[in-house]
Amino acid sequence: MRYVLQDAADRLGFEDMNLEDIPWHGLQPEDVVALVAALREDNYAPNTSSLYVNAVRGVMNEAWRMSLITQDHLLKMRSVKGIAGTRLSQGRNLKRTLIHELMEVCAADPRPQGLRDAAVIALLYGTGMRKSESVDLDLNQVDFTERSLTVIGKGNKQLIKYAPAWAFAKLDAWLELRRSQLKEGESDDGFLFNRIRRGSHITRERITKHAIYYIARQRGTQVGVKIMPHDFRRSFITRVIEEHDLSIAQKLAHHSNIQTTANYDVRDDNERRRAVDRFDL
Repeated sequence: MRYVLQDAADRLGFEDMNLEDIPWHGLQPEDVVALVAALREDNYAPNTSSLYVNAVRGVMNEAWRMSLITQDHLLKMRSVKGIAGTRLSQGRNLKRTLIHELMEVCAADPRPQGLRDAAVIALLYGTGMRKSESVDLDLNQVDFTERSLTVIGKGNKQLIKYAPAWAFAKLDAWLELRRSQLKEGESDDGFLFNRIRRGSHITRERITKHAIYYIARQRGTQVGVKIMPHDFRRSFITRVIEEHDLSIAQKLAHHSNIQTTANYDVRDDNERRRAVDRFDL
């Protein structure tokens, strides 16, 4: 969000000012209209344009709460909308065969990264959790008997994620290796996934979100596919929709709006074409 606000400020003529020093309360509706026009000219997607507008709107909300602007000014600022329209999802549906291939390349890696990465991918794909949720997971949030994980999701909501047995088997293998590396008398780490440095040294530091991105990119490259961490969540939701129904997928994805869940359906054109072909006379 800081990046978005700084970029918006640059486009509004405040490129030489620190983010905190910009007189946001002095912005007028026409300034935001000009910002949206500039984003359209640069071919920004509608969702990205809305993000910029919402970022500025959030700052104006704070300006109103601090009595720096009137409610009338705030309402006028809120009336400005981002670029209308939608774009096709850029997400990828990771088929089960591809997940098997990812597990195989991880299994072929003799370094600790092999078991760790397999466990990370297994949880992301097997539960549909976000990469930030996997990074923040602590050992005491995992119920190995119930095969469930308690995570803090978006909006500071406490959620329970369920994982299949094979995903927990990957997690168990990683934790067993990690514990085998501990010196006598050392206690296990309180979190799930560790940073691993060159030389296969398992540190006592928690993995970062950037590392999750690197794992997805690196393992994807090994199987010849460009993968983003969120593709695992998209694929999880798509598979649940495909094998069960939209309402079950909504519950497992913990979406408050079922339309959000529907937007995650990234089945490809061939699958949609097959569905239409079944409508025989």
